[in-house]
Amino acid sequence: MAYVALYRKYRSQSFSELMGQEQVTRTLQNAIKSRRIAHAYLFHGARGCGKTSTARLLARALNCTSQDVATPEPCGECHLCISIRDGSCMDVVEIDAASKTGIDDVREQIIENVQYAPTEARYKVYIIDEVHDLSSKAFDALLKTLEEPPAHVVFILATTEWHKVPITIRSRCQPFQFKRGSLQDLMSSVQSVITAEGYSADEEAVLAVARGAEGSWRDALSLLEQVIAYSEGHISAQTVHKAIGSVGNESLIQIVSAIASGEMERVLTAAGDVVESGTDVRQALTTLSGYLRDLLLISAGAKKTAQAEMSAERYTQMAGQASAFTPTDLLQMLEVLSAAERDLRFTNQQRVLLERTLLRLMPANFATNTRVVVETKAAPSVLPPSPPPSSMAPAFVPRPQRTAVAPVREYPQEEIEEEAPLPVEANRFAEEMTLEVVRRSWSRILREVERKSPNGYMVLNAGRVERLEGKVIFLSFTDKFMLERIQNKPEQRQFFEKHINSVLKVEGFTIRGLLATEAQSAPPKPSTAPSPLMEVSEGAPKGTAPNRIADFDIGASGREDSASTPPSVPVVVPALKPPEEAVSDAHTALVNDVLSLFEGDIVVSEPD
Repeated sequence: MAYVALYRKYRSQSFSELMGQEQVTRTLQNAIKSRRIAHAYLFHGARGCGKTSTARLLARALNCTSQDVATPEPCGECHLCISIRDGSCMDVVEIDAASKTGIDDVREQIIENVQYAPTEARYKVYIIDEVHDLSSKAFDALLKTLEEPPAHVVFILATTEWHKVPITIRSRCQPFQFKRGSLQDLMSSVQSVITAEGYSADEEAVLAVARGAEGSWRDALSLLEQVIAYSEGHISAQTVHKAIGSVGNESLIQIVSAIASGEMERVLTAAGDVVESGTDVRQALTTLSGYLRDLLLISAGAKKTAQAEMSAERYTQMAGQASAFTPTDLLQMLEVLSAAERDLRFTNQQRVLLERTLLRLMPANFATNTRVVVETKAAPSVLPPSPPPSSMAPAFVPRPQRTAVAPVREYPQEEIEEEAPLPVEANRFAEEMTLEVVRRSWSRILREVERKSPNGYMVLNAGRVERLEGKVIFLSFTDKFMLERIQNKPEQRQFFEKHINSVLKVEGFTIRGLLATEAQSAPPKPSTAPSPLMEVSEGAPKGTAPNRIADFDIGASGREDSASTPPSVPVVVPALKPPEEAVSDAHTALVNDVLSLFEGDIVVSEPD
């Protein structure tokens, strides 16, 4: 007889043997007892969690001949149970949607055959594995048949990617989610198979196989099969690590101890030992992540959970190392490992990446506000009083820390000054949003965008606020590439507009981009019509600008230098016939103030 793989040999043959999916088996068995058998089921979950095995068990329960009706406990001995288990039953059709994805496959194997009654079974069962791989046309062709199949047909769809199945298909099926196996259930299953195969194993070896499976029952038996082939009767933890290429517990302890010591030489030596042992770098990073996760459980005080997942000896051993780190340290270390696993796909220098990653895990390379040394754990919680400030040195008042999830970014002194609160008029943005208000608030808008998206900050910072027309802010760019990021990416433009409206405390403001050359050639549009507060004197040269208050705009810092301002134009006072009475002293003072402000002269003209 040909050799059968362990995951096929020890496939669950009854609902009671299906471990870790109690919510699925109980619902299906109760439905069969109450004769509430649905016409379509959708099994979804991670790989190796028992979806196909459950589908076959359901097919056997519906067609078992040990009773006259469907039974929740198939006998497993009748000819239909045996033929379904062996895959030779003509009324139970298994279709691999990964290889038969087209509309013709669905039409030939399902649509044209569902109308025929089963040959020997009660129900004709269609098991479609990896159903998400069907094409959109195939789903459309299957839709009507799946919605109203004949009474003798039952569909069982299985997928690992639930979100790829159209909602029109999902809404016509009863969904069942399959969970990953817990560490304890996987260890129990692995141990039972080891015993059934006539082998013995240490507890650490069983734990190593269960951890390497990552919640998949099929992966656990596949790894065990590889370990059994490598071993010679007794399975030890060292045998497992050599067989599957994982890092042993001793190596993990050595690596973490070197990281906690802060000695770069020890860290580099530990990284070299991992590479020279032939261990796959990706597997080493994954194993180290699991080890740090166990340290996090202990450091965070989840003692009950930690003890349930490891032996008492391992817990005692890891508790000493856990005291060298805080939960914040371990969380940052796990983030570094996750980033390294992503970067591993894009590099061939795996040793360099491993060394760099382990060096970055050292607490000394963390942010100063999260750095923790072992000695500080034993320090008293009450800090000694600080000495009074010296009269010679100015007292330092620390900047209040902001309550935010992300660490506060320290800005240079120039940016801190810009972040000072604006005047009351600017905080209220006056009665009207003007171009000046937008320009004064732009640095604050850029900082807000930078906190959310550094790449978006680079794009927005490349633009200059050119003008404001209604609720449209025009930005000029010298880089055409940056301009296209604004014009051709609506989602990024909406991201910028959201933060602009949030900082300005307004609604409906949008942005538009234009090249700097276009901005210089386009004349600015006046926001309001000029107010003829003062008129041009008669006889003035053609083209003379009207003398208005707006023409004499003076900055907040005082009067501009004469070198940077145009020559003053005489202020023209409209010709009025003076009253018979003499001008009062108050009127004279007012005229003098106006003359002093605008540096003009009074031109009096007689009426016609």
